[in-house]
Amino acid sequence: MPQTVDPPRSLNPFAIAQQQFDTAADILKLDSRLRAVLREPVRELHVSLPVRMDDGDVKVFKGFRIQYNDARGPSKGGIRFHPDETVDTVRALAAWMTWKTAVMDLPLGGGKGGIICNPKVLSERELERLSRAYIGAIAWNHRSGARHSAPDVYTTPQIMGWMMDEYSKLRGHSTPGAITGKPLSLWGSLGRDDATARGTWYAIREAARVIGLDLSKARVAIQGFGNAGHSPRRWRWSCSAARWSP
Repeated sequence: MPQTVDPPRSLNPFAIAQQQFDTAADILKLDSRLRAVLREPVRELHVSLPVRMDDGDVKVFKGFRIQYNDARGPSKGGIRFHPDETVDTVRALAAWMTWKTAVMDLPLGGGKGGIICNPKVLSERELERLSRAYIGAIAWNHRSGARHSAPDVYTTPQIMGWMMDEYSKLRGHSTPGAITGKPLSLWGSLGRDDATARGTWYAIREAARVIGLDLSKARVAIQGFGNAGHSPRRWRWSCSAARWSP
């Protein structure tokens, strides 16, 4: 019989992540003591970031860095800039990153970061000050902070470059390995921009083979036009799906 999953009892992202974990733990018959440990993040950092605005005023932004679990290695995870960011969203994403790195057998744990802000209304100079302030606030504990941070929602290669530069200043030497998603001129990686979208497409392609779905007769719908959404539109000619919906 196929395994059924009860609908989430809450729309809280972390509650949903915990319910998903409980379902998987039931299937695995996971030890109750290990379950208790893995249901919660091992470390959370909440920071206040005073930033001088272009008009001379000072605004304080709230930020988070969650280190969910580092049993397998340093916590890996992106940094999000969003006006509706919440600590529970960051907790959930850090948990999911923990499971992803473990499933792929990578020597990494799971983490995530976020700042409550609207980057669309900030100038380039304000964004730089905010990015550097965030790294300065979390770098005192590099295991849960700046190491292995990456771009996510509304964070760009330029922002990652500022963050790497700030962390390098604090460490006293260049640290290109601390931040991923940087510009190519700062030791970034080719293919990083569309890696998420390509991974999604590969997963769909392999899943279609397993379930016997003919993608040439399938309809593909893409929600959003961000880092993950815009890339399939650019190279959809190379995909076997014939019908695309925006």
